Amino acid sequence: MLKRSKPIKVTRSKERISNRIGVPLVEEIIERMGLREKLDELFGKPGSNRGIKASDYVMTLVYMFIDGALHLEDVRHLLEDEAFQEFLKDMKLPTGDAIGDWLRRYGGKLSESKILKVNKQLLYGLPKEGKILDIDATIIESEKGDSKKTYKGNYGYHPLLGIISENSIVVGSDFREGNASPQSGLVEFIESCRKNYPQPIKIVRSDSAGWQKGLVDYCNQEGIGFTVTTDQTEGILAAVKTIPEDQWEREIDEDGIKENYETASTYYSFGAKKRTVRLAVKRTPLQKQGDLFLEYRYWIVATNLPEDEYEAKAVIKLHQRRGKMERIIGELKHQINLDRLPCGQFNANCLYFTIGLLAYNLLQMLKLAGLEEQYHTKSVRTLRYQLLKLAGKVVFHARYMIVQIAAPLKNIELYTSTYYRLRNGPLPSC
Repeated sequence: MLKRSKPIKVTRSKERISNRIGVPLVEEIIERMGLREKLDELFGKPGSNRGIKASDYVMTLVYMFIDGALHLEDVRHLLEDEAFQEFLKDMKLPTGDAIGDWLRRYGGKLSESKILKVNKQLLYGLPKEGKILDIDATIIESEKGDSKKTYKGNYGYHPLLGIISENSIVVGSDFREGNASPQSGLVEFIESCRKNYPQPIKIVRSDSAGWQKGLVDYCNQEGIGFTVTTDQTEGILAAVKTIPEDQWEREIDEDGIKENYETASTYYSFGAKKRTVRLAVKRTPLQKQGDLFLEYRYWIVATNLPEDEYEAKAVIKLHQRRGKMERIIGELKHQINLDRLPCGQFNANCLYFTIGLLAYNLLQMLKLAGLEEQYHTKSVRTLRYQLLKLAGKVVFHARYMIVQIAAPLKNIELYTSTYYRLRNGPLPSC
């Protein structure tokens, strides 16, 4: 006969225990960069003394995104966590219904621009420079309310994002209807990304949506480099076929092994003004019908980068690194959970989505300013597991707060070193 374990008696602990011990780390950045003050300045004060401030609404959503919330009603997990609220001083947490009402009341493109201004204030503390801007659009599926049909045939929204490659910071967002064209408004978007980022942008990278005369003219006039995947039109393929065979170079990888592709470059003129761009071309042998004949698959990148600094293979490799943006978009959608939009109105979802980007940038700033370089590429999920979602007890004394963490020693050491880097490091105070 199997021996049963002792029965369990369940009681409620009276101690202030939370599994969100990473909150003070995020609060350190919010406080030093003056984000709450900036939010209240831009959105204005509530109508009464008992009203909830805009900064409280925004930061409640920020902590919901960091916590991994899927729905507005998930705010109840924060409301029921007494220790979590102790970290937030006099911040008032609204209910899920109140958050929804606030999003519908204040949502829209104007509020999107306000959150991006707050985001810019956060970016003044960036310790890691970046000069390459990647732009791309993504589909957020939604059957709710006023969502429009996308080019993929489903319903949702089609936001355009601008991300700095070197530090993975989001510097631009244009939340758009689902039926928005991928090619529309790219020049204005690049210009807004430059305004939203406190460092100079030197190179813009785009997929084939950026293959347009407006983007080429703008970058040339502003002295910005660009690499853009081109459409393989008849004119472009004709230009590629004029490249002599002796100019194609077989590439060699880091181990000295020959790759199965070749690169070369040529020039191409298009449009009424006969704009001239350089085409960096990658071709890969494509075998068909048992080697009866041989053709090539081409990948063509237009650029204005100087040839003496960026030969064809260098342009190709530089442009291939924009694939990192797909990983970041995946992280935004599936770990910050921006693939789920809570409201049936475009304006409300626009504000919700942009606050999610602010939450992501706060976590990215936490990594760049508070953690060693080996952690800079860690995902949001890993950051939660190793640093943010630790369990612990909070004890208050007259002049300081004690956080007793229930975790392995390596996690406690990571937490401690991160806190003191953020507390005493070079992050500016606003």
